[in-house]
Amino acid sequence: MNPVQPFANAVIMLLPAAFGFNAETAESNAFVRRPTDPTGVASTARREIEVMAGALVDAGVHVELWQDTPTPPRPDAPFVNNWLSTHRDGRVFIYPMATPSRRAEIRRDLIASLRDRFQVSEVVDWSHEAAAGRALEGTGSLVIDTPDRRRVFACRSPRTDANLAAAWAATHNLELVLFGAQDLSNAAIYHTNVLLSLAAGISLCGLSQIPTRERHTVAAALHERGPVIELTAEQLDAFAGNMLQLVNRNGSPLLVLSTTALAALLPAQRRSLERQSALLPVAIPTVEAVGGGSARCLLAEIFLPAQAPS
Repeated sequence: MNPVQPFANAVIMLLPAAFGFNAETAESNAFVRRPTDPTGVASTARREIEVMAGALVDAGVHVELWQDTPTPPRPDAPFVNNWLSTHRDGRVFIYPMATPSRRAEIRRDLIASLRDRFQVSEVVDWSHEAAAGRALEGTGSLVIDTPDRRRVFACRSPRTDANLAAAWAATHNLELVLFGAQDLSNAAIYHTNVLLSLAAGISLCGLSQIPTRERHTVAAALHERGPVIELTAEQLDAFAGNMLQLVNRNGSPLLVLSTTALAALLPAQRRSLERQSALLPVAIPTVEAVGGGSARCLLAEIFLPAQAPS
């Protein structure tokens, strides 16, 4: 029996209709920058995402490119991985979003469209938890290790409820590594995936931003899977922690990151990554500045089994 491929070779991306600054989500996302001139932000961001999707296809990754609708306005719509995740057992999870403006992003019609090409055994909907003030924002909140590791990492924040993270881990029979972390302004880092990336044979993490009592636990778990690149707070601010490991159609590893993140890496850090995986840098400066998310945030992995040919 062939071993399970630990990384996805297909992703979901979403082209926004009304991308822009979201004052509601900016309260917990220190990476967001309000544009001095919002004119053209939406069209520029859409073009950045189109080009990124094309680069992934050219690199041998299958992209399901979804389209947003203009109403209601969804300024954070490209970050589809926050409300949706797919799994090898055929399950699709829907997550509770922390803010009302983002709850409108949940599109059950788009989930239904997955059934045309993939086997969906169950849709598990946790979005109702938002009504009780509990949030768990998908693979923004949850950084899931490879199947052989049986582990998931979560950083506590207003967008990542510790009890929900524990319940999710139990549902998947995974060990939960729960911790806190702060950014340069001493605010809670809003999503785990801007602090931590798990790549092929190597990890990247802003360990210095995690309190000492929890840092050792996180570091030990990461060192079990191989070398760890420690990122500074300044590198995290440049999205160097927000990468996603994929594989191309030939099964070769491909690490997706932004050009901003790549520029923030030290030469030795870049060489360490290149020894493990080809790098695919994408230019998404408008998405990063106005949306406060980077390359990983734009990608929802597809782990669903493909539909059998008819």
